[in-house]
Amino acid sequence: MTNTDIVSLSSGDFSAAVSPVAGGSLLYWRQGKEDLTRPALEGAVSRKAADETSMFPLVPYSNRIRGGYFIYWGIKRNVPKNHPVVPDPLHGEGWQRQWNVEQSNPDSVTLSFEHNGKNGFPFAYEAEQSFVLKGNQLIVSMTLTNKGGIPMPCGLGWHPFFPKDDDTLVCFKSKNVWAHESAPPRERPMKTPPEWQFDKGLKISELELDTCFGGFDGKAELIWPSRNRKINITAYSDFGHIVIWSPAGQNFFCVEPVTNATDAFNLASRGVAGTGIKTLDPEESLTETMTLAVSEI
Repeated sequence: MTNTDIVSLSSGDFSAAVSPVAGGSLLYWRQGKEDLTRPALEGAVSRKAADETSMFPLVPYSNRIRGGYFIYWGIKRNVPKNHPVVPDPLHGEGWQRQWNVEQSNPDSVTLSFEHNGKNGFPFAYEAEQSFVLKGNQLIVSMTLTNKGGIPMPCGLGWHPFFPKDDDTLVCFKSKNVWAHESAPPRERPMKTPPEWQFDKGLKISELELDTCFGGFDGKAELIWPSRNRKINITAYSDFGHIVIWSPAGQNFFCVEPVTNATDAFNLASRGVAGTGIKTLDPEESLTETMTLAVSEI
């Protein structure tokens, strides 16, 4: 095994770069000289700032654990704050850890890291992540394995960044809203309101969102009319939720397929159904895959 700052990939007209040291993140995905995702900010790798890259992993859970604790098997499990601004623990360890390079080829790379459960998320686990360029597709997969002696609650996902133009459209289906971070936390999801119905496409530049939707079928389409380009996202198997982050005044937005709802551990412990939490027995694994496919409109 080796550790490197940047691993470059190429396949035909497509290229990508991954940074094991910056949280196992994607630095860019390009067709020729054109960036398909928002490229990493200058200095992101040296700062090990995964949230300044093109995409980073969410493991072993997505989004927030409100209050910094949850109840599991009747035991209070504390999770420390890990973000300078957000008061709650956020996105797990993967995005803030250095990953090992397990295998590297011209068009693919596999990374891994281990967490002993003594600091941060209070369960031991191992995560493995792969990136593959295949034609017009970027395929990312992640496997999460429980390395502890008791069952482990978990979730996972990815946090990609995309360029935001005035005419960029986002399309996906949802049934409900689990969380909207500019509003008070909800105890139960609410039906998706008409103004957030993305099934026929909405201009993302006109929306300010940091919102977790449920009832997601794993498929999203991002369209850039002025660039004559679209990206289809296909998240397989257990991705029943999607987070949309479109901050005001920024030239990017995020479309994040995730397995679990925001604050899922706490909601599930209070008997709320449909949070998407998975439970892994000792040495049991969860494997999920997401494909990004680019094409002309």
